[in-house]
Amino acid sequence: MGTPRHNLALVCGVLLILLAGLGRVGYTTEGVMADIPAPPSADRVTFGPDPLPEHPAPALFDAEATVTWDRDDVWVAVVNQAEYDRCQDAPASALFGICTSNDLNALAMGAPENREEGMTWTIPEGVHWAGYGTVGTPSGSTLDLQWSVHVKLDGAPTALLLLLGAGLVVYGRPRSGHSTPS
Repeated sequence: MGTPRHNLALVCGVLLILLAGLGRVGYTTEGVMADIPAPPSADRVTFGPDPLPEHPAPALFDAEATVTWDRDDVWVAVVNQAEYDRCQDAPASALFGICTSNDLNALAMGAPENREEGMTWTIPEGVHWAGYGTVGTPSGSTLDLQWSVHVKLDGAPTALLLLLGAGLVVYGRPRSGHSTPS
């Protein structure tokens, strides 16, 4: 049996290795946003009232969001703060072709034909806005979105945890003792 210090190192090392493995598997959360009002005009982007929650630690965690929706005449998009500002300052009419599905500089965009598979987006650092629009004149009064976000430990923190864990396991491993006669 090892010393208490070696036993503690062994236990901590195994826990760090388990934490690294569980961190790479990750965690998924899901939700539904129901009865979102339909866009007021054809093909013009409509943004939510608030920006999306910011990624709290992009250096530590990878986060990937998937969104599906229930209407075949709707597209969804995610834009950065600069594109949101450009669209807020643009003329409101879609006649100008500004901030429509053809003009929008989106980080991620889901077309109506992809509504069942959804739109997947790897969430980077910064402020982002969710928007949506219709192809042609809106055919319904509301929209329902289903979303999921999968978060997992990034590669560098995983490697660090594994390295520290392996070092502690090697330090704390049981050793065969030598008995010398007295």
